[in-house]
Amino acid sequence: MNGLKVQDFHGKQVIDSRDVAQMVERNHNELMKSIRLYAQYLNEGEIPLVDFFIESSYVDSKGQSRPNFLITKKGCDMIANKTTGKKGVLFTAAYVSAFEEMRQALTTPRSPALPDGVTFSSAVGFMRLTRRVMLDMGASPFDVGMMIKQTCEAISFPVPPALSKQINGQLDWFGRPGLEVPQ
Repeated sequence: MNGLKVQDFHGKQVIDSRDVAQMVERNHNELMKSIRLYAQYLNEGEIPLVDFFIESSYVDSKGQSRPNFLITKKGCDMIANKTTGKKGVLFTAAYVSAFEEMRQALTTPRSPALPDGVTFSSAVGFMRLTRRVMLDMGASPFDVGMMIKQTCEAISFPVPPALSKQINGQLDWFGRPGLEVPQ
């Protein structure tokens, strides 16, 4: 029933306007026109548009960039208040549920499940010691990063963001890099 997926966009929880259009059974272009009208009214009232709608784009199946909006909970409220009948009720139920699920996921404390007798500080100490030994033995930064990632995963601790990011031109962190042997 709930086809809406809440995403995090720079700290704001949003839903794609294409999903909203499908949920309220409206053509996406029609919904975009309505949102642009709401945006005009918000601007005239000097109310920040980004609290409701964030202009965005997506790449369609033909590879062309198309406009869309990322809609905040306030924006969903606005659209729901303009949608009547069964469609309005179903959309309201879906977006309220989707945003509530996201809120719960963000606020539920995640405590690492450390083995009995192991403290957080001892796990960190283990990673530091192992890192030092690995580097002294000639391990690559890749291998050290993998050790830290695997240790974090083993104790259900969040993996540091730096280990999950790929920088353009950087070797793949988690797929063993292929080494070229000069001939």
